[in-house]
Amino acid sequence: MLLIEEQIKAGKITSEVRNEVIKKVSVGMRLLDLCEFVERMIEEKGGEPAFPCNVCLNHIAAHYTPSIDDESVIHDGDVVKIDIGVHIKGYIADTAITISFNPKFDSMVQAVNEVLKEVIKVVKAGTRVGELGRIVEEGARKRGFKPISNLSGHSIEPYKIHGGLSIPNVWVPSTSELKAGSIYAIEPFLTTIDGAGLVINGNITNIYSLITRKRTQDKDLDEFINIIWSKWKTLPFTPRYFKDVIKKKSLDMMLNKLVKLKILRAYPILVEANGKCVVQAEHTIMPTDNGVIILTQ
Repeated sequence: MLLIEEQIKAGKITSEVRNEVIKKVSVGMRLLDLCEFVERMIEEKGGEPAFPCNVCLNHIAAHYTPSIDDESVIHDGDVVKIDIGVHIKGYIADTAITISFNPKFDSMVQAVNEVLKEVIKVVKAGTRVGELGRIVEEGARKRGFKPISNLSGHSIEPYKIHGGLSIPNVWVPSTSELKAGSIYAIEPFLTTIDGAGLVINGNITNIYSLITRKRTQDKDLDEFINIIWSKWKTLPFTPRYFKDVIKKKSLDMMLNKLVKLKILRAYPILVEANGKCVVQAEHTIMPTDNGVIILTQ
């Protein structure tokens, strides 16, 4: 079973960038500067962002990337989740870490890292995804925390971050099995015991992806679609990527029109339903017949 060279390189870049980010993140840093640092480093190392860098604070669990003029900063007391994806010719690696500037949540950060390791230990070809969910759920609860039941890990395919198979963070009666040579992201999310254990949509959307390339009969929209396809295919992107070429007002109008036409998919931020803090850890892995290869080690 041979790993594709681009997949190996994507994993290596992802882990290198993650390790640099750990040194870089600090109180007072703008989220926009952090994301641009991540995305610039990915490109300098020979990769492309597989999705906009996500930096999610506290009760925001996923899908927050800064807007063009975002002035949000990391404050003392924040819990910061950083989700990084790299692709080489569509071959994707995905990793995430949580950095706490609040001692109150240090034990929850430690717990999610331990749970991720416990799950990966049992991975091999033929492992049922429901079993992985059971390990996350039991590992969280025995440490005094709650898993987020409607967020999950996922299979990864070329140019598809979510390839179709979900890897739950709670036990489910699934007979789906991990396959040797396939690529997966293992991604536990935990919250406090008094959290809802669920995420809901928030009111901010800064991430989109192309669903289809159908014509709109609007020259500007069709040209915009072609630009998206040529640069990102079906991978997610963010409006700030266009800050130097399209005025914000025009950009917002085009994005809204394409979402209504179901040509683009919008990804609103996901927030813990009770407003409680969420932590995350993630590796991209490949099962083998005898165990697992961690591509983002």
